[in-house]
Amino acid sequence: RRFFFDIVSAARAAAPRAAGAHRQGATGRLATSPGLFVSHSRHRGAPFQHRRHSPPPPPPLVSRGARGLSTRVMAAAPPNPPHGVPTTLLVVTKPELLASAPLARITSGTDPRFPTARFDVRVATKLEDFPREITHERDGNPVALLWWFGDPGVMGGVLRSPCSERVAWIHSGSAGVEHILNTQPEVRAHPAPMTNARGAFSASLGEWAIFASMWFAKKVNAMRKSQAAGRWMRDTVGMLKGKTMSIVGYGDIGRACAERAKAMGMRVVALRRDPRKFAPADERVVDEMLPLTDLRRAMEEGDFVVLALPHTPQTEKMIDAGAVCAMKRTGVLINVGRGAVVDEDALVDALREGSIGGAGLDVTAVEPLPDGHPFYSLDNVLMSFHCADLTDDYYELTMETFVEHARAYVGDGAGGWNLVDKTAGY
Repeated sequence: RRFFFDIVSAARAAAPRAAGAHRQGATGRLATSPGLFVSHSRHRGAPFQHRRHSPPPPPPLVSRGARGLSTRVMAAAPPNPPHGVPTTLLVVTKPELLASAPLARITSGTDPRFPTARFDVRVATKLEDFPREITHERDGNPVALLWWFGDPGVMGGVLRSPCSERVAWIHSGSAGVEHILNTQPEVRAHPAPMTNARGAFSASLGEWAIFASMWFAKKVNAMRKSQAAGRWMRDTVGMLKGKTMSIVGYGDIGRACAERAKAMGMRVVALRRDPRKFAPADERVVDEMLPLTDLRRAMEEGDFVVLALPHTPQTEKMIDAGAVCAMKRTGVLINVGRGAVVDEDALVDALREGSIGGAGLDVTAVEPLPDGHPFYSLDNVLMSFHCADLTDDYYELTMETFVEHARAYVGDGAGGWNLVDKTAGY
């Protein structure tokens, strides 16, 4: 109880400071007057510039959970339970991962980076598999939840049980969390901070965005057809150098795309909800940073338009018929975010009519894609079936991210703390 009292007290004390930091902007180096925010642009051969736009309404600083505790303020710093008080870590997984090597290392205490002495690890695929003396006790040591690709309903079940009052931290093994937040309202409402695996798979997705761009630029599909037919062909091919990549949704994945696009000599235009969140490293890879309200301009300018958006009520079908029609006739739409952000009927129409050059789709609104869907047969569509981030070491990468968060949680090391904004949904 003292542990939770300390967390609440720290959160309340931090609220004024957090609010001030929120008003100042993420970097603390861009002072803007109320009602204005700065977006950034850097044109070739010109120094880096700032451009002013009318701001979108800022997200709420505080979202209240079931016990009135601000989840966003709490996550500004990990909970850091006192030494000598182990946290019970409840891992929710699926049967085929019970014996997986990454999970076995933290359950056996053989992962050298995992703070084994600070956790009592319990693994289950169903709620009833967790000991009742843990789930049905209101008092006791703090509890942490790790979603390790199991049934999200188990997470909700834990948070409906008496031990919910002891849950101090929730972590998702995936970067996307809508499958948890949209199906388990207890997770969204609970005051414990939620973190995720943001960044674990960004490099692979950035590579795939470049691969898809080159697939169309180099006319790989036509060459493969000629090869299969045993027919020699000669044709011109395009280059990425000098082309514009518009990145809609500049988070960790968007940054990975920008880094690789810039290495290929491309001009990069990036859009994000709050362009003030601009790190010094971004200036090296982004030529122009814009708010999402400039979507149409980005669609018009992009030779390759990369979508790296989460799926939220605000982003659903954001890429509608008007946005698709604004693209160049040779433009290529590449989606490495979430399929539901695209009006796929409008996209199919544009692809059939040839009003855009093509689409590279790692994700679709419905997965698996139903039999007979037009995407399967359209010659100007490249699909990767949500495999662009499914690397050979997928589970190793996401476990590494979790271990870093576990170290941050106990105050051991300077690991990341990927706060999920439960209100925004990512």
